Amino acid sequence: MKQLIPGLVSLFAAITTLCFGQEESPVTVNGKIIDRLTKDAVTGKIKYESLPYGSKIGVFRGDVFQFNMENGHDYSIAVEAEGYSTYFSTLKVAEALNGTIETVVELVPTGTEQVIRLDRLIFALGKDEITETSHGELDELVNMLKQNTEMIIQLEGHTDFRGNAKQNMRLSERRVVSVKNYLVEKGIPKKRIKTKAFGGTQPLSRANDEESRRKNRRVEARVLSN
Repeated sequence: MKQLIPGLVSLFAAITTLCFGQEESPVTVNGKIIDRLTKDAVTGKIKYESLPYGSKIGVFRGDVFQFNMENGHDYSIAVEAEGYSTYFSTLKVAEALNGTIETVVELVPTGTEQVIRLDRLIFALGKDEITETSHGELDELVNMLKQNTEMIIQLEGHTDFRGNAKQNMRLSERRVVSVKNYLVEKGIPKKRIKTKAFGGTQPLSRANDEESRRKNRRVEARVLSN
């Protein structure tokens, strides 16, 4: 009889695995919190819970955080900090790389007249078409607007100051309209996006090198209300 017990235990374990599946290895989440505009670290309160029922819940405070996503469940996180809009996101197990998710929480200041530089938004010279490499940064702006449903922004278009002033003004108008159309196509209501064109009247630099001219050709998002 004693000789049968180990065999029965192994058989029971095998049947359990077949019926219920093997327990998933936990996914480790490593996160940090920064200011969306300055990129400086921000101390906040982080709450996480497993989905869909919130059976696992935890709370941290600091500018970095770490926790495990257990049993193959996705998790939601909410981040609060004084002077910033609350951040919400869902972390999906499928996004893990080698058992780890690295995430950066970018908090948006609640004050108005904050200006967000879209440094990775690139247009071809003299064109208003948005390049595919610019989609990532615009999608970040879409997520920010979806997380902060009361936010209204003004897209402000600038060109380099060289060239015909009227043509520069029309080009900056077309570019901000292109960006607005992209955001609207992603689900942001038109009424939350205003536009303004400056042409070449507000250059960041009057230097004559290509890098300075590239920086002058830009679109910025000004937070009008939040």
